[in-house]
Amino acid sequence: MSRILQLQRLAFPLTCGQLAFALNGFVTHWFLAHSSSTAFHASLPGSMLAVAISSIFISSLAYSGTILAQRHGAGDTEGARQVFRRAIVLTILSAPLFLLAVPIGHFILSIFDTQPEVLQAESAYYDILLANGFFTALAAVLGGYFTGRGKTRLVGAMTTSGFILNMALSPIFINGAFGLPLHGIVGAGWAATIAHIVPCIILATLILFRHPGNIPAPSNRSPTTYSLLLKLGLPNGIRSVIDIGGFFVFVAVLAECPPAAVAASTAAFAINGIYQAFPQGLAAALEIVTARGEQGNLRAALASTFVYVALFALVLLAFGTTFLCHFRARDAAFTLEEFLLTARPLVLILAVKALFESLTIILQAHLKGHGRTATVLGIQLFSSCGFWMPLYFCVRHVHATIPLYWLTMIACSALSAILLVWKIRRLKSHTT
Repeated sequence: MSRILQLQRLAFPLTCGQLAFALNGFVTHWFLAHSSSTAFHASLPGSMLAVAISSIFISSLAYSGTILAQRHGAGDTEGARQVFRRAIVLTILSAPLFLLAVPIGHFILSIFDTQPEVLQAESAYYDILLANGFFTALAAVLGGYFTGRGKTRLVGAMTTSGFILNMALSPIFINGAFGLPLHGIVGAGWAATIAHIVPCIILATLILFRHPGNIPAPSNRSPTTYSLLLKLGLPNGIRSVIDIGGFFVFVAVLAECPPAAVAASTAAFAINGIYQAFPQGLAAALEIVTARGEQGNLRAALASTFVYVALFALVLLAFGTTFLCHFRARDAAFTLEEFLLTARPLVLILAVKALFESLTIILQAHLKGHGRTATVLGIQLFSSCGFWMPLYFCVRHVHATIPLYWLTMIACSALSAILLVWKIRRLKSHTT
């Protein structure tokens, strides 16, 4: 019990940040849904493609916080500083690659059978969120400087504040209040970007004035540190691209379905993000303590996860359908009954999906804390590319309904969880 409480204390600020992220997505989709059905329809494909492309940089660079935790936990203070400096340099060098991703994204979005006005909205949202992706990567590196030292409260506070700012700006920017030229989905994109720039400024200021020794020094070259960041960070980044990229394909294909079913699915994703805040925050804490050499935390994390999932399932089964109904757009060209035809089964599917997805997140964090990013990548490749995608496109050709599409995600998460458990047991047997 003491280990569970200790892990929860470390995880709580990070969980608050993840919960703020989820609530921000909920609020943004809420106002977009009441702005126009086109904006709501376009929000998920546009945002998920931007996140998928940005994730290779975000997740690769964010792993610097785990490496920093390993160095700091071993008492290597100078080594921890070198990791941070090199991560900042790599982040700056990634900026031109975000610009190159603009035409690539437009081409990918044009592949799918999407209505012209929806495609235009998707592309506009995607362009702005690429800028948001750069500042998200920078915030991850700056925050990793503190989380690697176990100082999660500051990072949690900054993350939460950023998303609260986003939620405050979203209705103003989406509705074009106070005569702002921004409105609709473009306004949502700029609200998100500004909300990520502010925490970057605050974190960078704290590091510059409190820890000036961490300013990158061009004359102090360390190829070994760069190699380590790329060797361990890139598999983590590629894993995220496969995970989120597959999710983008998922939502892009869903966008081809009838509007009522797409609206119900997009609403379900908004709720889906809320429960993920708890395992994501817990996983971030587990990865840190494992990297610092502390043992015996996996069982504590799993026990907490089961409690989270059980509570979420109970609330979802009691109120889920009511929550989803609030996302039906005012200008919707479909009836409430058409909407509920998809919404009702998705409530049950979400409850099951929460269990397997949460297990996968926690088990991945345990392996990443041990530096086994390549192992996590291999399992992700097999379960997503070797199993889920063939199953998904089989469903598309045989019986294309949104509930069946969602069930393929549960199958993928269940397979990943099984493979991760098998790998962790093998690693333990080799070390004993």
